[in-house]
Amino acid sequence: MSNIFLIDEHPETKNLLMKCLSTAGFEVIITENGLVNVQLAHQKLSTTTENRKSNTQKSIFPSIPRLREVFEFIELNYHQNIKLKEVAQAVGYSPAYLTDLVRKLTGKTVNNWIIERRIAAASSLLLETNNSVEQIALDVGYQNINHFYCQFRDRYQNTPRIWRESQRCKLDQNQKLQRLEGIAS
Repeated sequence: MSNIFLIDEHPETKNLLMKCLSTAGFEVIITENGLVNVQLAHQKLSTTTENRKSNTQKSIFPSIPRLREVFEFIELNYHQNIKLKEVAQAVGYSPAYLTDLVRKLTGKTVNNWIIERRIAAASSLLLETNNSVEQIALDVGYQNINHFYCQFRDRYQNTPRIWRESQRCKLDQNQKLQRLEGIAS
């Protein structure tokens, strides 16, 4: 967060400054007594590992040192409405350069990685909770439920509800088999 002291308080000057700050990626927090308090818009998003939940789950991201910050940012913010522009800004690259770099090193785009992380989280929530599919879609960062359904179907060739039911049936069958094997031995 930064403070800017505004000496010329004419409304036109102040409005021009606000417009320039906004265009440059800043968000105006408060303006009073000639002081303008701003922060970079992406600073509202998590950029450090301090907010990382203790998660023993294996990461879906490849271990590529050059892309560590990119994947950390996606991991910490996938549940928000992030796009390539925010990821690039957070790691200090232009969107075009970041797109080329990620595609060259992983074969996928930044957007593909965001989608993969969201679908992985949705899959876990579908199995571990009884939340509605719509609530899960919102929880993992989708504003458009139909978009979630399409991306989920592309990944699993099934709707989230049918996938949930079939996976839970498989889990139940495996647990019954394990119990039977335990009794037989």
